[in-house]
Amino acid sequence: MTVSERVQMPTRFNRLGAPALTAVFAVLILLISACSSPEEKDDSAGGPIQVNTSMGQVTIDGTPERIVTLGTQWTDVALAFGVTPVAYLDNVELLTKEPTPWVGERLASSQSVDPARDVASQVASVDPQLILSTNFGEQQETYEKLSKLAPTIPSITGQQVDPWEDMVTFMGTVLRQPDKAKEIIDGVHAKVDQIKQDHPGLNGKTFSLAYMFTNDQIQVFGDPNDGAATLFSSLGMAMAPSLLETFKKNGEPRFPISTENVPLMNSDLLVVTANSPQMRGALESLPGYKNLTSVKDKAVSWLSVAEISGINQPSPLSLPYVLDKITPAFDAAAK
Repeated sequence: MTVSERVQMPTRFNRLGAPALTAVFAVLILLISACSSPEEKDDSAGGPIQVNTSMGQVTIDGTPERIVTLGTQWTDVALAFGVTPVAYLDNVELLTKEPTPWVGERLASSQSVDPARDVASQVASVDPQLILSTNFGEQQETYEKLSKLAPTIPSITGQQVDPWEDMVTFMGTVLRQPDKAKEIIDGVHAKVDQIKQDHPGLNGKTFSLAYMFTNDQIQVFGDPNDGAATLFSSLGMAMAPSLLETFKKNGEPRFPISTENVPLMNSDLLVVTANSPQMRGALESLPGYKNLTSVKDKAVSWLSVAEISGINQPSPLSLPYVLDKITPAFDAAAK
């Protein structure tokens, strides 16, 4: 006799979820049902898991070993479980032309998928048992090709970028390792809590996030509920007042400003990146930049494009790494 168990996944975590700088496809929330025999005390026995997605119902039989991850977050989540994908597509690596610093050489034995070529044929060559496909979840033609190769899962929430906690929980269910999933999530949350404990002075301080992507345009964040902003909100910080006010007027969570409007970024902490060293130099030379409170107090964290992506496409690997990079600026801002 078979018993159906509902596996509850958190649908929202206010602490560390984040939308990405690059577009990621959104789909409907998944409902996960796991079926197992009452005699099966160990989930590793591998009863089928049925997943209802916007692309139809997907059944995962057994515990997949040959997993393909088409997206930075899924790749990091797999590695956090000690699983090396047989093939992967890393958005950040494609952008920067090198592995992310928190992954290093851990994907050296894995096949990199080139999105400029036929994705399905590349995936087919590694004989997958499960495909986690954030990038191609809503490209009907590609999805259909992938789903013929192995069970294919698109995004797992209705958000622009899946909260990493949800992804870890899902992976723990698929791998029959729920305790490992909890351990991974608790470990990252503990790191955030430790930073908050070590920096009580951050409470009530303001922050701004910025990305200089052309010589005269800077992308900034104004929505305090933006996923990238919630990391700092969890530390008791508030969005830079001028950026918040601009967001309330234009309704755009992220918006470009010209270089003469750099004073809008005035805050106690600035986390910033630029597309090139030349652009960084141009920003640092602006009078408006030099007069920012964060600059005067040395509470500026310059991140690489990969590192800022680690906030915008958060994972259990990227967040601890990036938090360590920002800590010196936290120290200065907390004074």
